[in-house]
Amino acid sequence: PADGQTLMMTASNVLTEVPHVLKGGFDPLKDVQPVALMARSSLLLIASPQFPARDAKEAIAYVKAHPGQVSYASYSAGTASQYAGAILNQAAGLDMQHVPYPGSAPALAQVMGGQVPLMFDGSVTARPLIAANRVRLLAVATQARLPEFPAVPTFAELGYPALDFANWTGVIASSQMPAPLVEKIHAVLRKVAANPAVRASVANAGFEPMADRTPVQARDELREEFTRNAGIVKRYDIRLN
Repeated sequence: PADGQTLMMTASNVLTEVPHVLKGGFDPLKDVQPVALMARSSLLLIASPQFPARDAKEAIAYVKAHPGQVSYASYSAGTASQYAGAILNQAAGLDMQHVPYPGSAPALAQVMGGQVPLMFDGSVTARPLIAANRVRLLAVATQARLPEFPAVPTFAELGYPALDFANWTGVIASSQMPAPLVEKIHAVLRKVAANPAVRASVANAGFEPMADRTPVQARDELREEFTRNAGIVKRYDIRLN
Protein backbone atom coordinates (compact mmCIF):
# COMPACT_ATOMS: atom_id res chain seq x y z
CA PRO A 1 0.00 0.00 0.00
CA ALA A 2 1.06 3.57 -0.67
CA ASP A 3 -0.31 5.09 2.53
CA GLY A 4 3.08 5.45 4.24
CA GLN A 5 2.19 2.89 6.87
CA THR A 6 3.95 -0.02 5.16
CA LEU A 7 7.68 0.19 4.59
CA MET A 8 10.29 -2.49 4.04
CA MET A 9 13.90 -2.67 5.15
CA THR A 10 15.84 -4.62 2.57
CA ALA A 11 19.23 -5.19 1.01
CA SER A 12 19.86 -3.93 -2.49
CA ASN A 13 20.72 -7.35 -3.90
CA VAL A 14 17.07 -8.37 -3.42
CA LEU A 15 16.24 -5.67 -5.96
CA THR A 16 19.29 -5.54 -8.24
CA GLU A 17 20.62 -9.12 -8.37
CA VAL A 18 18.02 -11.74 -7.47
CA PRO A 19 15.39 -10.64 -10.06
CA HIS A 20 17.77 -11.52 -12.90
CA VAL A 21 17.85 -15.21 -11.96
CA LEU A 22 14.63 -15.69 -9.98
CA LYS A 23 11.28 -14.20 -10.88
CA GLY A 24 9.73 -12.75 -7.75
CA GLY A 25 6.42 -11.49 -9.05
CA PHE A 26 7.33 -7.81 -8.95
CA ASP A 27 9.35 -5.30 -10.94
CA PRO A 28 11.93 -3.60 -8.69
CA LEU A 29 12.11 -0.61 -11.04
CA LYS A 30 8.36 -0.07 -11.34
CA ASP A 31 6.66 -1.48 -8.25
CA VAL A 32 8.84 -0.12 -5.44
CA GLN A 33 10.99 2.93 -4.76
CA PRO A 34 13.84 3.56 -2.33
CA VAL A 35 13.03 5.98 0.47
CA ALA A 36 16.39 6.10 2.28
CA LEU A 37 19.68 4.25 1.92
CA MET A 38 20.99 3.65 5.43
CA ALA A 39 24.22 1.66 5.27
CA ARG A 40 26.25 -0.54 2.97
CA SER A 41 28.50 -3.55 3.09
CA SER A 42 31.45 -4.24 0.82
CA LEU A 43 32.42 -7.36 -1.09
CA LEU A 44 35.72 -8.90 0.03
CA LEU A 45 37.96 -11.62 -1.36
CA ILE A 46 38.92 -13.86 1.54
CA ALA A 47 40.99 -17.03 1.74
CA SER A 48 41.25 -20.09 3.91
CA PRO A 49 44.05 -19.90 6.51
CA GLN A 50 45.59 -22.92 4.78
CA PHE A 51 45.75 -21.20 1.38
CA PRO A 52 49.42 -20.49 0.56
CA ALA A 53 48.92 -17.01 -0.93
CA ARG A 54 49.31 -14.12 1.50
CA ASP A 55 47.75 -11.40 -0.67
CA ALA A 56 45.70 -10.98 -3.84
CA LYS A 57 48.68 -10.83 -6.21
CA GLU A 58 50.02 -14.09 -4.81
CA ALA A 59 46.56 -15.64 -4.99
CA ILE A 60 46.15 -14.77 -8.67
CA ALA A 61 49.62 -16.14 -9.43
CA TYR A 62 48.85 -19.33 -7.52
CA VAL A 63 45.58 -19.90 -9.38
CA LYS A 64 47.36 -19.36 -12.71
CA ALA A 65 50.01 -21.89 -11.71
CA HIS A 66 47.36 -24.47 -10.77
CA PRO A 67 44.85 -24.41 -13.66
CA GLY A 68 41.56 -26.09 -12.91
CA GLN A 69 42.51 -26.87 -9.32
CA VAL A 70 41.30 -23.83 -7.37
CA SER A 71 37.66 -23.10 -6.53
CA TYR A 72 35.86 -20.15 -4.98
CA ALA A 73 32.71 -20.14 -2.89
CA SER A 74 29.77 -17.79 -3.20
CA TYR A 75 26.98 -17.20 -0.72
CA SER A 76 24.53 -17.86 -3.57
CA ALA A 77 24.52 -18.37 -7.28
CA GLY A 78 23.27 -15.36 -9.19
CA THR A 79 24.68 -12.75 -6.81
CA ALA A 80 27.68 -10.43 -6.73
CA SER A 81 29.49 -13.14 -4.80
CA GLN A 82 29.45 -15.16 -8.03
CA TYR A 83 29.74 -12.17 -10.38
CA ALA A 84 33.07 -11.18 -8.87
CA GLY A 85 34.67 -14.57 -9.47
CA ALA A 86 33.43 -14.71 -13.05
CA ILE A 87 34.76 -11.23 -13.76
CA LEU A 88 38.13 -11.98 -12.14
CA ASN A 89 38.42 -15.21 -14.09
CA GLN A 90 38.03 -13.36 -17.38
CA ALA A 91 40.06 -10.28 -16.48
CA ALA A 92 43.03 -12.16 -15.00
CA GLY A 93 42.90 -15.20 -17.25
CA LEU A 94 41.97 -17.60 -14.47
CA ASP A 95 39.78 -20.69 -14.37
CA MET A 96 38.54 -20.81 -10.78
CA GLN A 97 35.61 -23.15 -10.32
CA HIS A 98 32.47 -21.67 -8.75
CA VAL A 99 30.96 -23.47 -5.75
CA PRO A 100 27.63 -21.91 -4.67
CA TYR A 101 26.24 -22.26 -1.16
CA PRO A 102 22.85 -21.42 0.39
CA GLY A 103 24.14 -18.46 2.37
CA SER A 104 27.36 -17.12 3.84
CA ALA A 105 27.43 -19.34 6.93
CA PRO A 106 27.86 -22.72 5.20
CA ALA A 107 30.25 -21.23 2.66
CA LEU A 108 32.40 -19.65 5.36
CA ALA A 109 32.51 -22.92 7.27
CA GLN A 110 33.99 -24.59 4.20
CA VAL A 111 36.49 -21.78 3.67
CA MET A 112 37.61 -21.87 7.30
CA GLY A 113 37.99 -25.63 7.06
CA GLY A 114 40.03 -25.40 3.89
CA GLN A 115 37.59 -27.37 1.73
CA VAL A 116 37.20 -24.32 -0.53
CA PRO A 117 40.20 -21.98 -0.59
CA LEU A 118 38.63 -18.69 -1.69
CA MET A 119 35.37 -16.79 -1.35
CA PHE A 120 33.85 -13.44 -2.21
CA ASP A 121 31.83 -12.51 0.87
CA GLY A 122 30.19 -9.44 2.34
CA SER A 123 32.03 -7.42 4.96
CA VAL A 124 29.31 -7.93 7.57
CA THR A 125 29.73 -11.70 7.78
CA ALA A 126 33.45 -11.85 6.96
CA ARG A 127 34.60 -9.12 9.32
CA PRO A 128 34.52 -11.05 12.64
CA LEU A 129 36.29 -14.01 11.05
CA ILE A 130 39.00 -11.76 9.64
CA ALA A 131 39.46 -10.23 13.08
CA ALA A 132 39.74 -13.70 14.63
CA ASN A 133 42.27 -14.81 11.96
CA ARG A 134 39.93 -17.58 10.85
CA VAL A 135 40.01 -16.32 7.26
CA ARG A 136 42.51 -14.06 5.49
CA LEU A 137 41.49 -10.87 3.70
CA LEU A 138 43.17 -10.54 0.29
CA ALA A 139 41.45 -7.63 -1.46
CA VAL A 140 38.34 -5.46 -1.38
CA ALA A 141 35.96 -5.05 -4.31
CA THR A 142 35.20 -1.39 -3.67
CA GLN A 143 36.29 1.95 -5.13
CA ALA A 144 38.36 2.86 -2.09
CA ARG A 145 40.21 0.98 0.63
CA LEU A 146 38.20 0.28 3.74
CA PRO A 147 39.19 2.36 6.79
CA GLU A 148 39.20 -0.77 8.93
CA PHE A 149 41.69 -2.50 6.62
CA PRO A 150 43.87 0.32 5.27
CA ALA A 151 46.69 -2.00 4.16
CA VAL A 152 44.44 -4.15 1.97
CA PRO A 153 44.26 -3.00 -1.67
CA THR A 154 41.21 -2.62 -3.85
CA PHE A 155 40.87 -4.65 -7.02
CA ALA A 156 41.03 -1.38 -8.95
CA GLU A 157 44.52 -0.82 -7.57
CA LEU A 158 45.44 -4.31 -8.73
CA GLY A 159 44.24 -3.58 -12.26
CA TYR A 160 40.69 -4.96 -12.09
CA PRO A 161 38.38 -1.93 -11.77
CA ALA A 162 35.28 -3.89 -12.82
CA LEU A 163 35.31 -5.63 -9.44
CA ASP A 164 33.39 -2.94 -7.60
CA PHE A 165 30.44 -4.22 -5.59
CA ALA A 166 28.68 -2.87 -2.53
CA ASN A 167 25.34 -3.93 -1.10
CA TRP A 168 23.29 -1.21 0.51
CA THR A 169 20.62 -1.67 3.16
CA GLY A 170 17.75 0.73 3.12
CA VAL A 171 14.04 1.40 3.30
CA ILE A 172 11.74 1.02 0.31
CA ALA A 173 8.06 1.71 -0.26
CA SER A 174 5.43 1.30 -2.93
CA SER A 175 6.18 3.22 -6.11
CA GLN A 176 2.73 4.75 -5.70
CA MET A 177 3.66 6.55 -2.50
CA PRO A 178 3.37 10.31 -3.13
CA ALA A 179 6.66 12.20 -3.40
CA PRO A 180 5.95 14.57 -0.46
CA LEU A 181 5.38 11.61 1.85
CA VAL A 182 8.52 9.91 0.58
CA GLU A 183 10.51 13.07 1.31
CA LYS A 184 9.02 13.36 4.80
CA ILE A 185 9.89 9.77 5.74
CA HIS A 186 13.32 10.14 4.15
CA ALA A 187 14.09 13.15 6.35
CA VAL A 188 13.13 11.27 9.51
CA LEU A 189 15.18 8.20 8.59
CA ARG A 190 18.25 10.23 7.70
CA LYS A 191 18.01 12.04 11.03
CA VAL A 192 18.02 8.65 12.76
CA ALA A 193 20.96 7.47 10.62
CA ALA A 194 22.97 10.56 11.59
CA ASN A 195 22.66 9.83 15.31
CA PRO A 196 26.15 9.02 16.65
CA ALA A 197 24.90 5.99 18.60
CA VAL A 198 23.20 4.60 15.50
CA ARG A 199 26.29 5.22 13.38
CA ALA A 200 28.44 3.42 15.94
CA SER A 201 26.03 0.48 16.02
CA VAL A 202 26.05 0.30 12.22
CA ALA A 203 29.85 0.32 12.13
CA ASN A 204 30.13 -2.31 14.87
CA ALA A 205 27.90 -4.61 12.83
CA GLY A 206 30.32 -4.38 9.92
CA PHE A 207 28.35 -1.91 7.83
CA GLU A 208 29.57 1.44 6.55
CA PRO A 209 27.30 4.44 7.16
CA MET A 210 26.27 5.94 3.83
CA ALA A 211 26.36 9.54 2.75
CA ASP A 212 22.90 10.92 2.25
CA ARG A 213 21.20 10.39 -1.10
CA THR A 214 17.89 11.93 -2.00
CA PRO A 215 15.12 9.51 -2.98
CA VAL A 216 15.63 10.54 -6.60
CA GLN A 217 19.39 9.85 -6.40
CA ALA A 218 18.72 6.52 -4.71
CA ARG A 219 16.25 5.57 -7.43
CA ASP A 220 18.82 6.42 -10.12
CA GLU A 221 21.45 4.36 -8.30
CA LEU A 222 19.05 1.42 -8.05
CA ARG A 223 18.35 1.56 -11.78
CA GLU A 224 22.06 1.80 -12.60
CA GLU A 225 22.92 -1.23 -10.44
CA PHE A 226 20.02 -3.23 -11.85
CA THR A 227 21.10 -2.51 -15.44
CA ARG A 228 24.75 -3.27 -14.79
CA ASN A 229 23.93 -6.57 -13.12
CA ALA A 230 21.61 -7.56 -15.96
CA GLY A 231 24.57 -7.15 -18.30
CA ILE A 232 26.84 -9.26 -16.08
CA VAL A 233 24.29 -12.06 -15.83
CA LYS A 234 23.89 -12.13 -19.60
CA ARG A 235 27.63 -11.83 -20.39
CA TYR A 236 28.68 -14.66 -18.07
CA ASP A 237 25.54 -16.78 -18.52
CA ILE A 238 24.89 -16.79 -14.79
CA ARG A 239 22.02 -18.97 -13.61
CA LEU A 240 20.74 -20.45 -10.36
CA ASN A 241 21.46 -23.97 -11.58
